[in-house]
Amino acid sequence: MLWTRRAGMTARARMVVGLCAGLFLGFTLASWLVVQRADPPRGGGSLGARVGCRRDPTAAELLSSGAGDPGGPASTPKRESAGPERGKNFVYVGVMTAKKYLDSRAVAAYETWQQHIPGKVEFYSAYDPDGLSQGGFTRVNIPGVDDAYPPQKKSFLMLKYMHDHYLDQYEWFMRADDDVYIKGDKLEKFLRSVNSSRPLYIGQTGLGSAEELGRLSLDAGENFCMGGPGMLMSRETLRRMVPNISWCLKHLYTSHEDVEIGRCIHKFAGVSCTWAYESQQLFFNDYKNDKKGRIENLHTVGVHRAITLHPNKHPSYQYRLHTYLLSQRLQNLRQRTLTMHRQVRSMTQLLQEDTVAGPDTRLGEVPSLMHVPPREAAEVLTWQYLNNRQVYEAKDLQPRQGIPKALRAGLDDIIMQMMEMINRHSRTRGRIIDYKDIQYGYWRVNPMYGAEYVLDLLLLYRKHKGKKINVPVRRHAYLQQAFSRVQFTEEETISQPARGHVQQHHLVDKSRTAELSSIDTETVHFIVPLVGRLQTLKQFLENYERTCLRTKEKVKLLIVLFKSRHKQLDQSSDIQNLVGRYQNMYPTAYLRILFVAGEFSRGLGLELGVSQFTNTSLLFFCDVDLVFQQSLLQRIRAKTVLGRQAYYPIVFSQYDPSVVHGNSSLSVRNNFLLTKDTGYWRSFGFGIVSLYAADFTRVGQFDTSIQGWGMEDVDLFNKFVRSDIKTFRVKDPGVVHVFHSVACDSHLEEKQYQMCLGTKAGTYGSTARLSRLWLDRHPPHRPDDRR
Repeated sequence: MLWTRRAGMTARARMVVGLCAGLFLGFTLASWLVVQRADPPRGGGSLGARVGCRRDPTAAELLSSGAGDPGGPASTPKRESAGPERGKNFVYVGVMTAKKYLDSRAVAAYETWQQHIPGKVEFYSAYDPDGLSQGGFTRVNIPGVDDAYPPQKKSFLMLKYMHDHYLDQYEWFMRADDDVYIKGDKLEKFLRSVNSSRPLYIGQTGLGSAEELGRLSLDAGENFCMGGPGMLMSRETLRRMVPNISWCLKHLYTSHEDVEIGRCIHKFAGVSCTWAYESQQLFFNDYKNDKKGRIENLHTVGVHRAITLHPNKHPSYQYRLHTYLLSQRLQNLRQRTLTMHRQVRSMTQLLQEDTVAGPDTRLGEVPSLMHVPPREAAEVLTWQYLNNRQVYEAKDLQPRQGIPKALRAGLDDIIMQMMEMINRHSRTRGRIIDYKDIQYGYWRVNPMYGAEYVLDLLLLYRKHKGKKINVPVRRHAYLQQAFSRVQFTEEETISQPARGHVQQHHLVDKSRTAELSSIDTETVHFIVPLVGRLQTLKQFLENYERTCLRTKEKVKLLIVLFKSRHKQLDQSSDIQNLVGRYQNMYPTAYLRILFVAGEFSRGLGLELGVSQFTNTSLLFFCDVDLVFQQSLLQRIRAKTVLGRQAYYPIVFSQYDPSVVHGNSSLSVRNNFLLTKDTGYWRSFGFGIVSLYAADFTRVGQFDTSIQGWGMEDVDLFNKFVRSDIKTFRVKDPGVVHVFHSVACDSHLEEKQYQMCLGTKAGTYGSTARLSRLWLDRHPPHRPDDRR
């Protein structure tokens, strides 16, 4: 018993002693390794210097000093001591540029993406002993280096400079072009997820263009990282490759510096560029617009997902891209603010605390398509139907329309955000879902909460883990673009010189500055084709006298008068007498009648009227049954631009006053009472237009073969659409089509006749008014009545 106790104590003592000895030796060894790591070799050997520093050795001296042959011992280069904070020394970016781009591309890169890099950025160009950087950025001046293209020597020496000066200061090293844009935050997030102690070579994989396949001397399985979007190397890759640079420079097989760097890294570091399919998206190159030298479309998933974006050869496009990405960052911050408001609201409800009412209370509400149930039909917000090309308006007489630019931008934005949310964890789930198209959907704007969508989407499911499959799928999406806080900004008063600049450069220059300057006094030439209709002409001339003649507006009126084919109905002499009376009253005014023989043709009459004026005349094609206000003349002058734009006002057309007002005293009406019961916007009519005579001739004039009612105006509008002259089309409250009964000639062509009948049916009254009249005359039967 005693022996057993002693034996047990001895075993326990041995275990304790061994544990203590192991802890002591482990702690001593770890401390020694940390000291060695923190005390790197020091020396004065250097590859190059920044502008203004001491003279550096030549390129030949550099290559002979530390570049060994393959298989031979690689000398350990001398490096600068570690820099300041470890958090900032994460990635070193060397930008390849040339002297001629130092004041343009280099400055643009310095003022945009360089500020967000978690490390250091330096620019490499040809050696200039007296050259200084003007833009505030750091420029590396390596002796013996020029801007000759291809820049193979410059590229290799840049990598050697990184190795000799910064190898122990940074975990990652990047070679970039001066026309690339790098997202510093995404770059850091990506590289933090990768083990930098391994030899890695990352970028967009290249094998050469279609014409170069098989001619770049690449072995099977060998590739390279394309230089345009940028190439990333870990510290270990640079450590293995750089000592062998002289051998690589002596064995060049192509003129492409990125191919040769990839070959050198593959041979001495034992790694190739990443084969990952995702690298095409992370290191983005806009191949479609590569020849244009700019990234054309910014609002795409590719631009949002990318780490680097290439090319932007002109500084203005670099600033444009930077501004767009900053706006997206602001949008993300607003979204985070909105999410926080909702979290606060949710926690308040969980804690059963009273919600303090304030201007931001509404922002905390949970997204929903049914915030407040409607209590009556008038409170129901109407949904509009849409597909991938068109939108169908429920409240418009022209329901089918092209998707407006604002709605298209909103759809693109919300679908892109939705796809980013869906693919947020795509890497771990081994699948990615791509957006293809909108099958159909509904949308509306809730003035309290934002734009709301119900969309049926066509998507493509791509599985890249396990068995790879590509399957088209359809999904319903219920989305809301919520409003955030209202923000106000003050704009400075535009000075007179600035107004001239705006007029010179903007498309609708006069319309943008009409409110800022005095009313334009350009003469408006009215052309009115006419046959008979004496009483309607009296109404027109009364309005013309009140609006133009008495106010001394700069206008001219030409009436193109066709004689009626029925002599007993011909009113030409009466019309001539009527116009003569106004000529006597206003002798200085331009009031003329152009007599035309033959069958009435609106297109022919307008064309003859145009021939009476010069090419620079501002024309207004008008009908005799219109009344207008003085504000119309201002908009005609402002919205019509010679050689660039024609103005197509959408006219308000009156319903039959006997249907609208019945026999009440209101039948004596105000022509400019614009309500849904008194009339409708004639969005399908294209006969009323203001344009310049030269533009009318340029697009091809009217088709004078069209006889009778309609079609000539649609033909002219189509010609403008097909030309490079834009059309400005908007509802104009200053012009009204006064009601008159429509008579459709049965001898018209079938298409014209059907259009005429459709117009006639649309002039009786509003749907609501006609339904009330029907119910008044045909009251619904109640169950009691049947008894």
